Amino acid sequence: MKKTIKTMKKAPSKTSSTGVGGFKIRIGIVHGKVFDPIRQGTQDRNYPEHLKIKNNTGPNADGWGGQFMADVSTGLKIMRLHPDIFHVDFMTMEQMTEKRLAKNHITFNFWGDMSIALMNGKPTLAKRIQKIQKNANTRHHPVWDYYEWIMHKSRYMKQCTKKGIPMIDTIHVENGFKAREVLKKIVAKGWEKFFVKPAYMSFFGAGVINGKTQDFLDNIEPLLQYEAENKQQKEFLVQPYVLKPNGNVFDEIRNFFIGGEWAYSVYTDGVDYEGFWEQPEGKLKEACKKLAIRTMEEVKKVHKWEGKPLPSLLNRIDIGVVPDKSKKEGWRIFVNEIEPQMTTWLGRYCPFVVQDRIASVAVQQIREMLKRSLAAKRKMPSPEKVRKLLAILDERLKA
Repeated sequence: MKKTIKTMKKAPSKTSSTGVGGFKIRIGIVHGKVFDPIRQGTQDRNYPEHLKIKNNTGPNADGWGGQFMADVSTGLKIMRLHPDIFHVDFMTMEQMTEKRLAKNHITFNFWGDMSIALMNGKPTLAKRIQKIQKNANTRHHPVWDYYEWIMHKSRYMKQCTKKGIPMIDTIHVENGFKAREVLKKIVAKGWEKFFVKPAYMSFFGAGVINGKTQDFLDNIEPLLQYEAENKQQKEFLVQPYVLKPNGNVFDEIRNFFIGGEWAYSVYTDGVDYEGFWEQPEGKLKEACKKLAIRTMEEVKKVHKWEGKPLPSLLNRIDIGVVPDKSKKEGWRIFVNEIEPQMTTWLGRYCPFVVQDRIASVAVQQIREMLKRSLAAKRKMPSPEKVRKLLAILDERLKA
């Protein structure tokens, strides 16, 4: 990675030329993570005014912690690295159309996928985005098969479990939630407390029900009501409450991978939503890193471009941590979730400038992705000019 960053610095700082006859490779950036600010003072000096998040304080804030967000900043950095080669087309998910993406050569979706549209109560938009994501000729990243693998949480959980990767004991419901059947399975597990959450196209704790098993045995009506309210969902995860000895929900160490390689990790408190910091060096950090790397090997089996393996641009693998005196190390760790690039990058707690690193890797990946798409004869604007610009980029990155 150090070599990559060094070569990136060799790019021209001024737009001395304008691509090939005024033509540039167009990179779409789908943005909207108003809750993911970058480190102070690292923003692009020409950050567009209309993309700044002005309403970022107080109870009615749209954003959090600053005007300058990680997703937009990454797109700006791609342009600044190679201003004569790349033009970036910024858009929100509402602005996404097949026609617009077809005009771009690659589009990185950082916040605006089908699941987010569904979470925001926009089913019509979700259907439109799904069509875009499934269409290989839009050259949308991430690709549909990999995206589906992550969105169907049971898929990656079962794959990881087969490899001996520790996870929370889980009842996988895959054919609709049936309250009485599920409750019997919970009783058989002997769980004192449990919670249920949708296992497909859902996050941020949406659609969750939880409580004491005995309370539901005494009165199953709330569980039956949950069944009725979630008829449209087919997949659910049913898990026991995993608590620390003090009774609080477990903490997480979130491990970030850029270009398929471990990059940094951030501690997040289970109950304190301001409890974030870079995970300090030590045995716990190393143990979580090793478990995350094992998990990343499973991601690599699924992430492909034009049918061939390609390191993913960014993944976040959340490792749950519970203090446990019965263990030699003094803790128990497990994989809680795998997240794609449409997630919080927590750049303010990263030891380097996160948008710079991701942009550098994105340039490398754009080069490889476009070469593959050209070989696959995907429809795209001016393929011959794209080849010429890729040749220039090849020479530049070798320098």
